[in-house]
Formats: sequence, C-alpha cells, structure tokens
Amino acid sequence: MLSGGMKQRVAIARGMAMEPDVLLMDEPFAALDALTRRKMQDELLRLWDDTRFTVLFVTHSIEEAIRIGTRILLLSPHPGEVKAELNSVPPEELGTGTQAALETRINDMLFAAH
Repeated sequence: MLSGGMKQRVAIARGMAMEPDVLLMDEPFAALDALTRRKMQDELLRLWDDTRFTVLFVTHSIEEAIRIGTRILLLSPHPGEVKAELNSVPPEELGTGTQAALETRINDMLFAAH
C-alpha cells in the first residue's frame, strides 16, 4: 500500500516518462499533509531544476503558487478568465519580505471587492 506522497511521486514519474512538452498538474498536492506537501514541492522543484520541463501547475494556495511558479496567473471566478499575470520571487527570496509583499498583493487582487 502506497502513502499519498508515494502515489504523487508515481504520478509525477509517470507523467515525466511520457516526456511531454507541458506537464499539467491540477492540485497535485492538495490531499497531502503539510510536511509531505512541502517534500513533494521540493522534489518537483529538484526534478524541474534537472530537466527544465514546462509545468502548468494549478493550485488554490498563494504560498504554493509563489514557491512553485515563476509566472503566476490569477483567474477570475466563472468564467475563469486571466485576471492578472505576475512574476514570482526568486528562490533566494522565499521566506522574506518580498514574498510576503507578493502574497499580500495576490490576496488583495483575488479578494478585492468588485
């Protein structure tokens, strides 16, 4: 029997084995506990650093979008249209005021009264 994290590793490996131009990952870590989720994020970033494949990563987590992404697209609710496109922060700025400022900016854009 495989754990949730191991199932996700298998799914990522299966997707990468196909050598696609773009790997779509739709909320792949949503069902994982926080520790396993962070390990899987680190593993994905390590694999990406080795191969530089394109990933379209869908998440509802602002922190995860900043950590995983280089470009972040914010979508509007029904219909899902691109509301904004932002650059993430460099890896060396994760956990700094720069990341916090971007999280605040994204939060404000997503939840601003219309």
